[in-house]
Amino acid sequence: MTTHLVWFRQDLRLHDNLALAAACRNSSARVLALYIATPRQWATHNMSPRQAELINAQLNGLQIALAGKRYSFIVP
Repeated sequence: MTTHLVWFRQDLRLHDNLALAAACRNSSARVLALYIATPRQWATHNMSPRQAELINAQLNGLQIALAGKRYSFIVP
């Protein structure tokens, strides 16, 4: 079975996401979505606590949307 890994970085949209669309073209393939960030990384980029909260809220929404499409979403 083919597995496609879609690495979400700054663009957390499902709509108009070229990488996700390409991964989903093969209906028999497994799609794994991944987002990696750490508090240390956010501190390095001077991210405010409010901005981190907004990203976490977006990630929660993304996880729900991807689960509805039966795609795995990994946020280590």
